[in-house]
Amino acid sequence: MAAGGRLRIGIITDGLMERRIGGEVRIANGGVGVYIYQLIKHLFEVDGVNEYFLIRFGAGELDVYRHPRARSVFLRSTRISRTLGAADAPYAVLARKYGLDLLHYPNQFGGAFLPRHIKRVATLHDLTPLLFPQLHPRLRVWGFRLLARASLRRCDRIIVYSANTRRDLLARGLAAQKAIVSIPLGVNPGLRPGTATSGFTQRYGLNGPFILTVGVLEPRKNHIILFHTLRRLHQMGEMIGLVAIGREGWHWTSPLSRPEFRDLAPWVRIIPDVPDRDMAEFYCRAAVFAYPSLYEGFGLPVLEAMACGTPVVASSASSLPEVGGQAALYADPRDAQDFTNQVLRILRDHELRRTMIDAGLRRARRFNWTRTAQQTLAVYRSICGADPAAVGEGF
Repeated sequence: MAAGGRLRIGIITDGLMERRIGGEVRIANGGVGVYIYQLIKHLFEVDGVNEYFLIRFGAGELDVYRHPRARSVFLRSTRISRTLGAADAPYAVLARKYGLDLLHYPNQFGGAFLPRHIKRVATLHDLTPLLFPQLHPRLRVWGFRLLARASLRRCDRIIVYSANTRRDLLARGLAAQKAIVSIPLGVNPGLRPGTATSGFTQRYGLNGPFILTVGVLEPRKNHIILFHTLRRLHQMGEMIGLVAIGREGWHWTSPLSRPEFRDLAPWVRIIPDVPDRDMAEFYCRAAVFAYPSLYEGFGLPVLEAMACGTPVVASSASSLPEVGGQAALYADPRDAQDFTNQVLRILRDHELRRTMIDAGLRRARRFNWTRTAQQTLAVYRSICGADPAAVGEGF
């Protein structure tokens, strides 16, 4: 520990993926990337004392790497170096070189091969590679099975987003209860009701009311249920569209390629890239936000929709009822009729709609990134003996 109780904190940022589109650098992955970016950004805001080393393979272009509080460490990115990274070798070297007090692995786990004296924190987003191996690439499942237990058992603290993930960890014996800390995510303050600009509907080809869903396009997100829902709504006279925003992920095949859904093509927009400035408007313009995921460690888009005043129908599985509370409606993610019924309630019951909008706005205000950063900082200080401050225990 540096003089004056100042900590030197290393954060492994390879999970914060990037892509450049139209000259703009954006976060290239979903909730994991948003979490890492917002956590770092808000740690810089709430903590004017400690030093932060942002460590990754290859150069990072997002603004957090140029922040005056950041000491960016870009490692050479080769197959050999990344293999050594999986064995924690470069991180052990950097911990010695810079005198790091701890390393934070914010993308699932790490540190299984670090020397015991180096303190470490991991953020575990979910256990889906173990719970639903059929929904993940084999390499990811293999990595979880090989390294998760050893890594998590050696962590000084494991940050999770929800009580549901805590229960999953304990049920599988992957961590000691005293090591697990629940710290919920936050909502971008730029997401608020009433966002509207001229020419928006023409630019995105929106011709009427639509159901919105947001998330990486992959089997776990269960988009297929929304196509069945759209079909049933049309049969019941509700001629509404569907907008799915998200990049293509593992094993994605558009449902529009299936014969039974081809006639829905005029009603469906699948949009891979939306600038941050347009996301709030999509949320605000949606008639309903639907989130039929089979499993989520948190489910941030649910709160983002609520923050924009959009009523939500979410899956009744995993952490989603915990996150949405009584401000959302829930449906069995494997039951298209259940989802259809819940969406229909919002479309036809105007009093219910108003009640849900108000409840959603109140719910979303309970989650902010400043609190996420403050509680994470408390974890850092606690395990380094810098402060006995209490750490987060959920929401």
